[in-house]
Amino acid sequence: MSGTGERPAVLVYRHPGAPAAVVREVCAGVEEEGVPAEVVDAPDGLTATGLAHAAAQASRLEVGIGVDAAGATAVHHGKLPLDHPPATLGADAPAPDRRRIGRTGARVVKNLPLG
Repeated sequence: MSGTGERPAVLVYRHPGAPAAVVREVCAGVEEEGVPAEVVDAPDGLTATGLAHAAAQASRLEVGIGVDAAGATAVHHGKLPLDHPPATLGADAPAPDRRRIGRTGARVVKNLPLG
């Protein structure tokens, strides 16, 4: 994996084959809320939820986002069990939803309502 998670940021763990447009929209959503995002290349074999959970465990902010090879996306918090992500999004979601899930991750950091 590249990236260290040393600066406070929402870590975005992406599968090596994740669509660049999805990652770009997710990061834009995080940053729209005033929270930094750091993209990390993650190992193959994890679901979006697994990637998000791993990212949350590594993030100093305890929030991570995972993007799998197909473009499915999940937001997770480091204190939640693996099978309870706060938000998930299917691979076929439109760009505005991708940006929204990034904002959701940032809102988890800021303890704001997700709606």
